[in-house]
Amino acid sequence: MTNNLWNKLLSILTGALLGYVWGWIWGWSLFDPNSDRWALLAGVCALIGLLIGATPYLWRYGTVFLCATFGLYLGWIARTIVWGDIPGGLGMAVMIGGVLIGGAIGLRLKRHPQNFILSILLGALYIGFVGGLLIDVVLLDKVLGLVHSHSILSQAPSVLACGVIGGMIAARRRASLRVA
Repeated sequence: MTNNLWNKLLSILTGALLGYVWGWIWGWSLFDPNSDRWALLAGVCALIGLLIGATPYLWRYGTVFLCATFGLYLGWIARTIVWGDIPGGLGMAVMIGGVLIGGAIGLRLKRHPQNFILSILLGALYIGFVGGLLIDVVLLDKVLGLVHSHSILSQAPSVLACGVIGGMIAARRRASLRVA
């Protein structure tokens, strides 16, 4: 019973987080970031993700959703490096390309016979998101006072590093559970 409840809560939370990330990235990229329309879109998409997470659909295609989200994030970083933090434009094609490439990788991974890949992707998602927030916003800004403005490119190194570490922790934990 508790395992089933934990899985349902994790599904709902993961759906909401994925929705939030998609709404945030697309809202930030399509509208002026200073208008806060991105925050409205992030909230709406988080609610949609929460509803999707309440269905078994999220876990059925979890690797595709997660890989497409990672592709979107990497495309967002690439767009910002090349064209800057300017809404719209040709950079949208880079982001769409990132989603398509990430989704294709997710489809390929979904066919993998072992089921630990989803755990690794979830570890990368949660540790990347929370770790990036803790390092950039809490530690560097609030505690040490080193950073006063946050940008996509200034936050990306800590998010990416924490995501890789989170995936490695999940993989190592999964491997130790199989051995024991």
